[in-house]
Amino acid sequence: MAEREPLDVLEAIHSTPARRFLGSDPIPDEILWELLDAAIRGPTGGNSQIWGWVVVRDEAKKAQIAEWWKGVFEATYGRADPAALEGGGRVQFSDFDKVVDAETGLDASGLRSVTYLANHIGEAPVLMVPVLTGVAGGPESTRTGMTYGGFIFGAIQNLALAARAYGIGAPLTTFGTGPKLDELLELPEGSTAVAIVPLGYPIRGRFSQPRRMPVENVVHFDTWGNQQERP
Repeated sequence: MAEREPLDVLEAIHSTPARRFLGSDPIPDEILWELLDAAIRGPTGGNSQIWGWVVVRDEAKKAQIAEWWKGVFEATYGRADPAALEGGGRVQFSDFDKVVDAETGLDASGLRSVTYLANHIGEAPVLMVPVLTGVAGGPESTRTGMTYGGFIFGAIQNLALAARAYGIGAPLTTFGTGPKLDELLELPEGSTAVAIVPLGYPIRGRFSQPRRMPVENVVHFDTWGNQQERP
């Protein structure tokens, strides 16, 4: 098994950005199992564990998923003008044709990395597909809104943190999910894929702290708007 980097929890959290420049070198099976075993230790409402994990390594399936993924990209971030971002602006999910001066959204570097992923996602050695099982016909609270994602997205973050320990990138994406993907993977009735997480060894960039607006900008005490400076 490849050597695992010794990281404490906070160090791992603060050094796990979305690594989208991924190579095609294979990931050993024993490491994949380690990542998945870490993933399933994540939170799941009522210990329901209504999940499954599809490890996609078949080249034909990866190529089809890549085609769908790129199609969504071209209809969204693919509309943005990379040159327009070089001056320091960003493109936001609410309007892909507009460059804004903001702390949120993709800057030129971020757009380049997403564009690379759109063109190369099928070359990643593994496309991990987290699946929620038995929810499509279940109670409304498990099928929609925040509760829906609460059953599995903590586990997906566990997957990313475990991948970080092995020097593997694991950017969370939702492009390309939907009924066609569910059918391609032959998911059982009532199950649905919630994300596509390409796994691979990065070929560019480094593990660094994700860029976010200052934490004091988004923290409120007791009531919304009651903010404090961080000590």
